[in-house]
Amino acid sequence: MKRTILIAVAVAALVFGVVAYANAATSGTVTVSATVQPQMEITVPATVDLGAVDPYTPASGTVTVTGKSNKTATLSASVDPGTFTTLSSTAAAATPIAWGKGGNLSYDDTVTGTVDWSIDAGTVVSGQVTYTIAQP
Repeated sequence: MKRTILIAVAVAALVFGVVAYANAATSGTVTVSATVQPQMEITVPATVDLGAVDPYTPASGTVTVTGKSNKTATLSASVDPGTFTTLSSTAAAATPIAWGKGGNLSYDDTVTGTVDWSIDAGTVVSGQVTYTIAQP
């Protein structure tokens, strides 16, 4: 009998101990933080063909510049006329351009090239426009 009572007391102590332990549990909160790194991306077509060009008759084409920026960005352009007599870009003339912020940025640039009479017929001329985005 004493043994049964002793076992019952031990079991009760264990049960109340577990209950007391469960009631003693608390919760905690952790603050999680991170610093977003600046990211930007630009996409331009590899080539743009202005077609057939007559001397001193400007030929134009559209270059669609697309990209992404997670901070307000600007778009700029610089022109290397290469073998064109002249090569111009509306983006280069307006540099810098407020391009904005987001994942779906786009700008249509008009590129215009001319040749003079010194360039032989049938010659393929080329130049480059370099586009750059920047975050302040």
